[in-house]
Amino acid sequence: MKATESQYQQALPEEFSVTTLEKNLAALSTTNESFFQRICLPVDGSHVHFLKNGEISYQINQTLFPFVMHEEELDGTLKDVKDSKNILLFGIGLGEQLDDLLKRCKTAKITAWDRDPWLIRLSLMKADFSSYISSGRLQLHMGADILDILDTAKTASIVRHPLLRSVYKNEWKLLQNGADAKRAMICSGGLFVDDVSKALEEFGYTPYTLDVKRLSVEEISLAIRRFKPLVAFAVNYTNGLAELFESHGVDLICWEVDPATDHIQPISSNSDRAYVFTYREANIEEFVKAGFKKVEYLPLASDTEKRSPAQLSAEEHGIYDANMSFVGSSMTENAISLRKIFLSQYKAYRDGSADAVEEGNQLLEEILSIQRQDFSIYVIPDLLDKTFFNFINYLFELPGAYDPFILVGEIAASEKRINYIANLGSLGVKVWGDEGWRSAEQYGVKYMGSAGHTFEINKIYSASSINVDINRLYQMDIIPMRIFDIMACGGFVLAEHSTELNNIFEIGKEVETYSTFDELASKAAYYLNHESEALEIAERGRDEVRKNHRISTRVEHMLKACAK
Repeated sequence: MKATESQYQQALPEEFSVTTLEKNLAALSTTNESFFQRICLPVDGSHVHFLKNGEISYQINQTLFPFVMHEEELDGTLKDVKDSKNILLFGIGLGEQLDDLLKRCKTAKITAWDRDPWLIRLSLMKADFSSYISSGRLQLHMGADILDILDTAKTASIVRHPLLRSVYKNEWKLLQNGADAKRAMICSGGLFVDDVSKALEEFGYTPYTLDVKRLSVEEISLAIRRFKPLVAFAVNYTNGLAELFESHGVDLICWEVDPATDHIQPISSNSDRAYVFTYREANIEEFVKAGFKKVEYLPLASDTEKRSPAQLSAEEHGIYDANMSFVGSSMTENAISLRKIFLSQYKAYRDGSADAVEEGNQLLEEILSIQRQDFSIYVIPDLLDKTFFNFINYLFELPGAYDPFILVGEIAASEKRINYIANLGSLGVKVWGDEGWRSAEQYGVKYMGSAGHTFEINKIYSASSINVDINRLYQMDIIPMRIFDIMACGGFVLAEHSTELNNIFEIGKEVETYSTFDELASKAAYYLNHESEALEIAERGRDEVRKNHRISTRVEHMLKACAK
C-alpha cells in the first residue's frame, strides 16, 4: 500500500496522550534514569504514518504496512506464554502485545526490547505502564541494550512482533546466536542492506543495524561504544558518517549504489578510516574533492542464492509470461516531488518573489522540452548552466541544498522511462511497479501492479522473453543492479549500452544492448523472432554473474581493502 501526502493526519490521534507519556516517564526517571534520558532525546518518527481514515501504517522502504494489531492477531502471538513467568517481548511496536501481556500474565516479569525509540515513545503514550515500571515487573530496553538481554533470551518465553520481526532480522539472529568477537555495524537503508548483512555473516561477522537517519547523535554514539564493531558498513553515503566513525576509531566502508540528491559535504576530520566504493566511476572525483582519500569504482552485483531461475506453475505462466517486461519505478511521484523542491529553491533564490515559481517552471519546461527530443543524449547539464547559471552557483554555496542537476535529471529520467515503455506497448510489454505506470496503459502497456522483491521478481525475470532495462537519463554510464539480478535468474537482458557494461560483459554473447529507442525496438523485434539466440545469451550471462559478480564477492573485496 502507498499513501499520498493528503491522506496523512498532521497530529497524533487522541489515543496517544502526553499525560500518559509523562506518567510513564516519571516512573522511568526513578527506576532507570539512563533509559529515561535516552528516550527523551530527539528522534525521527516519519516512518510511522497516521492516516486520516484512522489507520496507522509502518513504512518499509517505499511500502506502507498496516501497523495496528487486531484482537485475533494479538491472541495468536500470545497464546503460548499464558503460564510463563519470564517473558521477552522482541519488538514493542505500538504496545498492544505489551499491554495485553501485563494484564494476562499477572505474575510474569516482562522484558521488552525495541530498536526504535519512537515506537517505545508511542507505546508509552498509548498505555499507562507506570505501576509495572515502578514495581520492576516491566523492564524496557532499547537499541544496543539488546546485548544486556542475551542471557534473558536463553530462558525466557519469547514473543515477537509480527511485522517488526521481519525488520529486526539482524537483532533476532544476535539474540539467538550471541555476539561474536567479529562485529559489524550496518547502517539501515533499502533492500540492498539485507544482502550486504547476509554477506557479512558469511565472513563471520555479527551484524547490528544502526538507524543513522532516525536516532539522535547521542544514541548513535552509545550504540557504537556498546557494540564495539570492528567495521561499519553503509549502503550509500550520508554526510557526517566519516566523521562519526572516525571519532570512534572504527573503519567505515561505504558502498554507493544509488544517486544522491544532495551534495557530498567536505569532511571535517581525517578520512584514513573511510573507504568509499562507488557504482559510478564519474562519482570518484566528487568524493576526492570532499576529502576522501580511499575511493574506488566497484560495480554492483547480485545475490545469486536469492536470484536464480524460477520454476513456474501453469497458472503462474499465465501471469508472468511476457514478450517483454520491465520491473521498476515509473519515478513519476519522485519527479513531481523534486520539481517542487527545485521551484521552492528557485523561489528562495528570488527572495520569495510572487512570480518566481511560474518563471522557474517555464524555464524548466523549456529545458525539458529540448531533452524530450532525444532521450539517448543527455543535454540537461549544459542547458541548466546556460538558463540557471546564477541560481546554480547560489545552490552550490548553500550548505545542505539539493543538487539541481540531480533534481532535473530525475524529472527527465522519469519522462524517458515512461516514454520508452509506452512506445513498446505494441510489442506486448508488461510492467511491474508503482501506479505511475497507469499513464502508459493507453498505449498497450499492461500494468501488473507492484512486484514482490523476494520470489516474484525471479518469476518475472525467468518468464519474460526479453527483460528490458532503461537507465536513468543522467546515469547511462552505470550498470544497474537490475541487470545483474535478471542475468542471475537466467533472463535475457536488453540493456542500455554503456562502456562499463562492455568492460565486464561480452556484448551480444552474455548481454544485449541498445543505444537509441529505435535500436531498442528493432532488437526487441529481432530477439522475439529468434528466441533460441536469446536463450543462449541468457545462459552465458547467468554463468558469468554466478562466477564473477556476486554480492558476497564484492563485500569480500571491500573487507580486504579495508584490512590492508
